[in-house]
Amino acid sequence: MNKIPFRVPTNRGQGDTWHFLVLVLVLVIVIGSFLNPITRTITITISITSTITSTSTNKTEAAMRVGLITLGCDKNTVDNEYLAGMLEDKGCEVAFIDDLSAEQAYDAVVVTTCGFIGDAKAQSVDTIVDLTDRKRVSGQPKRVFVAGCLAQRYSDDLMKEMPDVDGIVGVGQFQQLTDLILQNADPAHLSLVRDIPKVQIEHVLRRKRSDQTPHAFLKISDGCNHGCTFCSIPLMKGRNTSVPPRVLLEEARQLLDQGVKELILVAQDLAAYGRDETTDYRLPRFLRELCAIEGDFRVRCLYVYPAGITDELLDVLADEEKVVPYLDVPLQHLDPEVLRKMNRPSKDLNTFKLVEKVRERVPDIALRTTMIVGFPGESRQAHLNMLKGIRELRFNWLGAFQYSKEEDTPAGVMPGQLSRATKERRWKAVMETQAEITAELNQARVGTTARVLVESYDPDRAQWQVRSPHEAPEVDGAIWLQSDRPLTIGSYVHARIT
Repeated sequence: MNKIPFRVPTNRGQGDTWHFLVLVLVLVIVIGSFLNPITRTITITISITSTITSTSTNKTEAAMRVGLITLGCDKNTVDNEYLAGMLEDKGCEVAFIDDLSAEQAYDAVVVTTCGFIGDAKAQSVDTIVDLTDRKRVSGQPKRVFVAGCLAQRYSDDLMKEMPDVDGIVGVGQFQQLTDLILQNADPAHLSLVRDIPKVQIEHVLRRKRSDQTPHAFLKISDGCNHGCTFCSIPLMKGRNTSVPPRVLLEEARQLLDQGVKELILVAQDLAAYGRDETTDYRLPRFLRELCAIEGDFRVRCLYVYPAGITDELLDVLADEEKVVPYLDVPLQHLDPEVLRKMNRPSKDLNTFKLVEKVRERVPDIALRTTMIVGFPGESRQAHLNMLKGIRELRFNWLGAFQYSKEEDTPAGVMPGQLSRATKERRWKAVMETQAEITAELNQARVGTTARVLVESYDPDRAQWQVRSPHEAPEVDGAIWLQSDRPLTIGSYVHARIT
């Protein structure tokens, strides 16, 4: 049985009018932060065996206070909002926890974990240990539950190593987790994780939003059928499973009724939407039906694999006004040999011709991508090919990650594993190269006007944070706006970039 060590910290704590306003465009390159080497070790192995059935409870006798912690990707954000809606409908008081150091009393806390790369796993484990330590010492929270990707993949080991965890569920098990929390019984230390992971949404689930920002993520599918050699997502999420269009359209209407002004479509691969069904209903058709909903809102597409960028999709991007000219296209590398070793679906695709075609069809489009540096066997020349390609393609935004060796993946046993120092050096070179490109592209925007969405107000800056079609929240640059009059969060204004 394979084992993977986790080192976690022992230190705890912690409508629309034209207004030509002054914009200050601030370049923000979002990079992954990696945890420092530390001392506590928890060994995780792979074995999922528990199949225990929970008992449903219709309501709670008294208001139960439940805290939710979201780690990892925006798909986890959506999942926790589904869970929050279920719990609230059962009479619970639900709070989203951002600061573990805050002194709050909870009857139960749920940690929705990430298991994508080593650092994300360490963060998840550390959060669980922190909570169980608090529970053991102070009795708060009263109960701790673990859900999500790490729980799905390493349930047996979490059960063994963390006896103070009260219950564990895997991915997509919203109802089972709700029932387990509502039992409000003495600690049982149960695992309800299914042997085969699957995230399937078959009817509309009410979402209690984790914040009041005017944007929201709409998860149109989950799971992945791609066999990339470095990736463990299929082991944790299972195969690609699409949410029925009728469910998504109703969920979108509910979000818009709550004041959402930008719907951000997410999945492991948006272009795979509908491929698991027997019909020919695909992403372009869904986008057109989504845009047919009445209202002043916009739609953004994240995570579209290169091979899925079809003429039909480009037609939608070009002529649907509600779909912003923006695509996040995860390339991961630009060297043909590395792409072959990665087994990327687009390994035989000419990326340069594709990007040229996209920009011809949608002239004002902003493109974002991600790169993995330090993949096993990545030669110096392959790294230089990546840098050369980045300079030639000139993406508006780019994020880079150092390769993380994942157990039970083909890349994890490939020869030519690179040192941490080499990966760090190459990562810095990529980020420095992209910083220059993004700065030049941002400078070229000075003097132009844009219709921006007002996201928030910063009293320290005395400025408003806004986004144009060219920026996705959290991962791209920030635009700060100075206005001599109050603005409304969630409104659109026209502004000149200076």
